[in-house]
Amino acid sequence: MRSILVVPALPRADRPVGAMTQTLAGEADAFAVDLAGIAEVEAEAARTGALDWIVAPRKAGKPILIRVHPLASGLIDADLDAVMAGPPDGIILPDAVGGRDIQHLGAKLAVREAENGLSDGCTHILASAADSPAALFELGSIARATRRLVGISRDEALLAQRIGVVVDEAPEPLRVARSLCLFAAKAAQAPAFDCAEQGEGEAFAQSCARAARDGFSGKFALTPQQARAINAAFASVRTS
Repeated sequence: MRSILVVPALPRADRPVGAMTQTLAGEADAFAVDLAGIAEVEAEAARTGALDWIVAPRKAGKPILIRVHPLASGLIDADLDAVMAGPPDGIILPDAVGGRDIQHLGAKLAVREAENGLSDGCTHILASAADSPAALFELGSIARATRRLVGISRDEALLAQRIGVVVDEAPEPLRVARSLCLFAAKAAQAPAFDCAEQGEGEAFAQSCARAARDGFSGKFALTPQQARAINAAFASVRTS
């Protein structure tokens, strides 16, 4: 996966007609359906929408990941109960703190795999594991956490908010977190995925190229246009 396009988990009635078809026809390699960004009052409707997304990308031959609520939210069990019937190819765990949180999710997945007649371990985990200062100190524990792990990423905007810095100024703490995320992925022998960011055009293309040169395996996209730019940047670096 080079580009993972983040899409909102909204019910079909709340999406423009044909929006899903148009999105699937784009160049994104995979999709991340975002449940974590949905308010609790809308969560049940969003879970129904997530099931729509699980079926459609699979018909298009593309992996589908579900970004669930963090473990501490109290909403993750309901998320998993709803979407594991799909089933998705993997779960994105936001705000993961080291191997313990990844193992905790793995245990929850094992139960639901058994309940849904799925093979043990078939659901992968992509951990957003550098979202807080505490998480940064636990990155080394991820290496032996689980065989389910298929990637490590970070939410740079959330980390910036928590430490009180501005993303656009590219402060040193965020650069350190970015590098630590890469090191953790290499130690775990898993791909590292660069975080999503706003923007289009040349500046975004340069950011993608920098991520590819630095050793990331892919990047999250917010629009189909970004997905196209990500794929081009990573293809260029891999063939150079």
